[in-house]
Amino acid sequence: MQRNRVGPKSITGLLVIAALSISSSAPASASPGNSIKDGTRIASTKTERYKNKEGFERPTKDIINTLKDNEVTRFVTLLDGLSQAYDLDKKLKNNGPFTMFAICDHGFKRMPDEDVMSLFANKKKLRQVLEYSIVEGTFDSEALKKTKKFKTLEGHQITISEKGGNLYADKALIQTVDVPCSNGIIHILDGVAMPPLSK
Repeated sequence: MQRNRVGPKSITGLLVIAALSISSSAPASASPGNSIKDGTRIASTKTERYKNKEGFERPTKDIINTLKDNEVTRFVTLLDGLSQAYDLDKKLKNNGPFTMFAICDHGFKRMPDEDVMSLFANKKKLRQVLEYSIVEGTFDSEALKKTKKFKTLEGHQITISEKGGNLYADKALIQTVDVPCSNGIIHILDGVAMPPLSK
């Protein structure tokens, strides 16, 4: 790692990598279709419907607080990005309803580290990517299958497809569908869905 001339963009990128490292070192609980290796959740390779754990009653919270506190997976990197992207997190906390295709930490790890650092160093592109994962209105998995194309806050349409019983948002697997929120619904992506990025 170069130690000379570390600017704000480099620092932001390093914080992202640190967040990824921290999130992968914390223990996680297994669920059907998932396994644990060295404390890191190995994501399911199929689409599963969200279910409350037996004996666990989770109060419904807004999208941001659901991302912060849920029993499915972790969203450390996504939350950091939402906070940096012109306080986009506030929009998801106080307004709605929204459907969010939320990229889990494992989904970000599918990107090369340098691409993640580059994305987080460019606030305009970061906001584009995150707004591309948000749709106005509440659309559960059945609505996703029927409508298939949804206009995002970013402006472009995200495409839903079904292959072998699994749902995809563009090319990213939707790992878990129908996580309820007080101001919408979350579908968890095990990958990053990318809009056409501006230069």
